[in-house]
Amino acid sequence: MPMPWEQVRDVKVLYHITGAITFVNEIPWVVEPIYLAQWGTMWIMMRREKRDRRHFKRMRFPPFDDEEPPLDYADNVLDVDPLEPIQLELDEEEDSAVHTWFYDHKPLVKTKLINGPSYRKWHLSLPIMATLYRFAGQLLSDLVDRNYFYLFDMESFFTAKALNMCIPGGPKFEPLYRDMEKGDEDWNEFNDINKLIIRSPLRTEYRIAFPHLYNNRPRKVRLGPYHTPMIMYIKTEDPDLPAFYYDPLIHPITAAHKDRRDKKVHEEDDDDDFELPVGVEPLLIDTQLYTDTTAAGISLLYAPRPFNMRSGRTRRAEDIPLVSEWFKEHCPPSYPVKVRVSYQKLLKCFVLNELHHRPPKAQKKKHLFRSLAATKFFQSTELDWVEAGLQVCRQGYNMLNLLIHRKNLNYLHLDYNFNLKPVKTLTTKERKKSRFGNAFHLCREILRLTKLVVDANVQFRLGNVDAFQLADGLQYIFSHVGQLTGMYRYKYRLMRQIRMCKDLKHLIYYRFNTGPVGKGPGCGFWAPMWRVWLFFLRGIVPLLERWLGNLLARQFEGRHSKGVAKTVTKQRVESHFDLELRAAVMHDVLDAMPEGIKQNKARVILQHLSEAWRCWKANIPWKVPGLPVPIENMILRYVKSKADWWTNVAHYNRERIRRGATVDKTVCRKNLGRLTRLWLKAEQERQHNYLKDGPYVTPEEAVAIYTTTVHWLESRKFSPIPFPPLSYKHDTKLLILALERLKESYSVAVRLNQQQREELGLIEQAYDNPHEALSRIKRHLLTQRAFKEVGIELIFEL
Repeated sequence: MPMPWEQVRDVKVLYHITGAITFVNEIPWVVEPIYLAQWGTMWIMMRREKRDRRHFKRMRFPPFDDEEPPLDYADNVLDVDPLEPIQLELDEEEDSAVHTWFYDHKPLVKTKLINGPSYRKWHLSLPIMATLYRFAGQLLSDLVDRNYFYLFDMESFFTAKALNMCIPGGPKFEPLYRDMEKGDEDWNEFNDINKLIIRSPLRTEYRIAFPHLYNNRPRKVRLGPYHTPMIMYIKTEDPDLPAFYYDPLIHPITAAHKDRRDKKVHEEDDDDDFELPVGVEPLLIDTQLYTDTTAAGISLLYAPRPFNMRSGRTRRAEDIPLVSEWFKEHCPPSYPVKVRVSYQKLLKCFVLNELHHRPPKAQKKKHLFRSLAATKFFQSTELDWVEAGLQVCRQGYNMLNLLIHRKNLNYLHLDYNFNLKPVKTLTTKERKKSRFGNAFHLCREILRLTKLVVDANVQFRLGNVDAFQLADGLQYIFSHVGQLTGMYRYKYRLMRQIRMCKDLKHLIYYRFNTGPVGKGPGCGFWAPMWRVWLFFLRGIVPLLERWLGNLLARQFEGRHSKGVAKTVTKQRVESHFDLELRAAVMHDVLDAMPEGIKQNKARVILQHLSEAWRCWKANIPWKVPGLPVPIENMILRYVKSKADWWTNVAHYNRERIRRGATVDKTVCRKNLGRLTRLWLKAEQERQHNYLKDGPYVTPEEAVAIYTTTVHWLESRKFSPIPFPPLSYKHDTKLLILALERLKESYSVAVRLNQQQREELGLIEQAYDNPHEALSRIKRHLLTQRAFKEVGIELIFEL
């Protein structure tokens, strides 16, 4: 992508002839010293700008509104002259070695200092390297003496990790061996004859510096250098000083007892002083002691890599860590805890990467873009990076929309900032249908991040923000991905990248905001965080390939599991049978019906079926007038088959319960209900048959019953109650009493309904004509055949 010192970056692209997809087909090869120097000047310019600009206004995120489509490059961006990029004003004399080409896209590409257009090897002269080293000085460490890193180097960190210790200011790890606490049963530190007892307290530094001496069981430890030769080089700040300059920091050692030693020498040596013959001159007297480049050469001799090299290979821009040396040094104790923790986290990540590093295996390179370019569907050209970015945003939007519309989700709306929103309050069914997997959402969030970066550059190209605001905005995007997007929801492991960017932000801010540069927006040093997200995307590609491959295969081929019979869980056995039965009914119905009247009639028949089943369970006769006989027969057939299955399941479960097998509580409860239903059905059927076919008594049994009854009545001295005579003197009184008893219930009620009014009218009529009512009652008693049941209880007392 365009660097802060570039106005416009043209890139090679590979595009599909239909415009369906665009690839940026270019690797950003850079000469490492030049790249470091360029970012060094960015650091200087950004600090200067933040110091001088009173109120630095950060750009708005997202840069464009949700419903604003990606801008058309030709209409909006092409004709607008971009604003000035961030560039340090170079001095024609002091910086003459790099003045003409320093901020070019590919510096020195057409000179002898680069191997050619492939841009793979470089060879720089001393003046160029000296100038670049000066520019990059802000990003490089001032430490020359390696003794500074004693007990803070890689070997010490490995040893501390193996011993489960923590160097002050260094990273902390999980224990490598978890059996450290288990001591030997026979020998311990008190009775071990080989034990070396050290009375003074052992500091962590002792154990790490001399692991074999101060630890009982050192495993996987590494020995680092104890001391490196002292370096007398001191970096000079003033360029006007001579190359060989005696710095006041190096104090001469005072000579003690000098007078006494001089006296002793004079006593021993009485000879005359030795003098050289005339004409003897020192060697190399004609050669100058130093030239203009000597001081620069000495400084480069002690410079860190890559400035201590004359030549090398170009590297990809994302492979160059600009700030990795910062956290390898001790964190200043004045920094707050959060920054010290960030230093430790970054150091821990670095140590683990070093520890797990394996030599790369030889692999066969596969070039996807070359394969695509060889087909007739793809062509290559050169485009402005912003145009390519806008195309990718548009293509990504179309791609996600195609998938949404393929699933017929008209109630979901994807806006141009890649937010997925419902257009109405969704029903539960719609919510379930509108769920997408992690493949879709992760793709959407990656496109959202891409859109943010592209839109920030578009705003710069339109002239709405300047280069400093653009750099600050990009730095904000890369260090706040967790707030600006929701990527972590769909791949939670990328919280590591989010945290690492936060740590890098702390690392950079606390260097950037020192001195007259205060807090607040304005730090546009985005390259370290940009690297983190590029490597994340590189790592997520294989996973996304697999996820998207599965998603598209499922979209176009359907789920493969449909061909395999699903195992039915216990919970769904009954509903499964029911669904199968309904499906069979539907099949039969649709077969039997003519073509025109299928769907709604089938639904009605299914309703009849469920009604018939409910009637069967409730033991109510089911008859629908006007239903065609074949359909009625079919429904009855299916009800019978379901009833058989229902009964069998009930008896099978009762048998399991009786046997003592483990049965679910709800199954037991349901089984009791089912058996009760079945018993009631059987009892009702028995009673119905009894009423229909009469009491099942043979003539002999009937005679025996009558005879026994007569004999029993005789033995009990039974006297028959005579039927009341037609004229009995107390008849009328009894009738009046009965009518009064009936009338009592109506005297309380205030309001009467129609039926109660009719009954009251009959009672009044009986009051008025008691003789007529009485004769009617007697006539009914004489003529009716059916009487109410009389129960006889036999109580035997012993």
